[in-house]
Amino acid sequence: MQENPFSVDAVLRSVANPEAGAVVVFIGTVRKERGVKALDYEAYDEMAVDWLKTLRDKAVEKFSLTKVSIVHRKGLLKLGERVVIVAVSAPHRQEAFKGCEWLMNEIKKVIPIWKKEV
Repeated sequence: MQENPFSVDAVLRSVANPEAGAVVVFIGTVRKERGVKALDYEAYDEMAVDWLKTLRDKAVEKFSLTKVSIVHRKGLLKLGERVVIVAVSAPHRQEAFKGCEWLMNEIKKVIPIWKKEV
């Protein structure tokens, strides 16, 4: 959990691995919706970080991933700003795609992060 913008390049470097033939990245942004000018994200930081580590470990095991990096921002984020990035590397693309999608779905379900439309 962080307030500052993340570097996509740094996240990509963090999942680089010579055993990985695939890297899949998901980047979530604040999208334009009627009446929404920004989203204000809050989190229970300690619990969120623990859950993110747990999900990372589960994904590595479940999908045979080589590395995983997840960064979620908090605070006031305007339209178009990046909110979350999930990057995974794996020996093959199928595992990488499945792992990345599973992680994003689980993040939305279990991580104590709340957003308020502004």
